[in-house]
Amino acid sequence: MTPHQTLATTVRLFAIWLFLYYISTTVGTYLQLRQHSPDDTLLPLFIGFGSTLFVCALLWFFPVALAKKILPNTSISENNQTNLFDGWFSVGCSLIGVWVLAKALPALVSYITSDYIGQKLYPESYVQNPDWLLMLYFNIFQLLFGLWLFLGGKGLKKILLWARHA
Repeated sequence: MTPHQTLATTVRLFAIWLFLYYISTTVGTYLQLRQHSPDDTLLPLFIGFGSTLFVCALLWFFPVALAKKILPNTSISENNQTNLFDGWFSVGCSLIGVWVLAKALPALVSYITSDYIGQKLYPESYVQNPDWLLMLYFNIFQLLFGLWLFLGGKGLKKILLWARHA
């Protein structure tokens, strides 16, 4: 299995996980919101469903194109150690990036959604957690770090090569 095929398979698995995660969390959110505010509940859920479905469809139908954009092109005749290291290091960074994104995206959406719902349903009595802003910044940083790793982590490769030859 080539590095491109490995990353394409992982991207498709991530698309399945993202869709199932959205569906599993949305049912509970919908039932909770319907009890308190039946008129405003469907629009945010449909927007979230549509955007999640769009992202999942892109990831499902174009995983090889995404893998070719992220990973360096290596031909079969170039089987020296450096090209092998470059390809698999990029795959490893992308896989770790997918894992970090799988943790950061749901947490970030959850923090923002719960704050919006709390302010919408209980405008007089809603009190934001004092750590909310810190956790929001942490998840934004985690999201950016995951994207950096997913897109190749070239700076990390330079640091590791420098440490290897130092």
